[in-house]
Amino acid sequence: MQHINWDNLRYVLMVANKGSIAAAARELEVNRTTVLRRINNFQQDLNCRIFDRGDNGYVLTAEAEKMIDAAREVESTLFDMQRQIVGHELKLEGELRVTTTDTFMVSLLGPHLASFQQTHPHIVVEVSMTNNILDLNRRDADVAIRPARSPDKGLTGKHLCEVDFGIYATPELLRSIDPESIFDARWIGFVDDLMQSPIGVWFDDTVDSAKICLRCDSFVAVRVAAECGIGLALLPNLLGESSTKLTRLDADMADLSVSLWALAHPDLARSARVHAFIEHLSQSLLSP
Repeated sequence: MQHINWDNLRYVLMVANKGSIAAAARELEVNRTTVLRRINNFQQDLNCRIFDRGDNGYVLTAEAEKMIDAAREVESTLFDMQRQIVGHELKLEGELRVTTTDTFMVSLLGPHLASFQQTHPHIVVEVSMTNNILDLNRRDADVAIRPARSPDKGLTGKHLCEVDFGIYATPELLRSIDPESIFDARWIGFVDDLMQSPIGVWFDDTVDSAKICLRCDSFVAVRVAAECGIGLALLPNLLGESSTKLTRLDADMADLSVSLWALAHPDLARSARVHAFIEHLSQSLLSP
């Protein structure tokens, strides 16, 4: 029986799921050379070819399809087992992996992470700051702090607060704009996941694409661009109000708000660490 290197298989599965070496490398946070080397090692161990490279990326060979399907089932079982084991941990110690966006890390979470560490000094929080939605089923993180209308299917969550939005610009730019014609001015727009969000959809429906002079994939980047006077910016108020260089326009944006949630897989929500963190965050955000 030929030996299967399960760590190499992890790289093979990621390429199979993502369809490209580059996408797999970004997800695994390694370079392309590492992914290629791992795939080649896996193929040499089994003496078979795993992928065909076509116009649309890397595609599993017919011989590899059944093997990879079986490997996915094994991987899913392992993730289930890991979550259930962690979910029964009762000690308030160890590592806790939290994912959130740069917006909330920069403008909101710092003091609450500090107070949590003071309350639970034996829990080490590892923060992954990304605008990508990490997979909690695969334990890419234990807790996700992100905006949502409601918890994703298969996850449990706690509503933390509402995040309101406003239109911001430098005072210099505002002086050059007719307050009655702000949508004729130049704007800073969005790309990637922000474009697909409810805020991005509103922006796309409201602002003429011809007026967009720059696009960003993060609200923090949008704020930096706005502070340089590049254009008007639609920002979460908690990010816009913390800038000393921007002024909020007197515009009614009451319909533009999103709910901020702390989300976890139900198996992990029973873990003492996860439960303590979510409860602490909820209570500290309610405090004045």
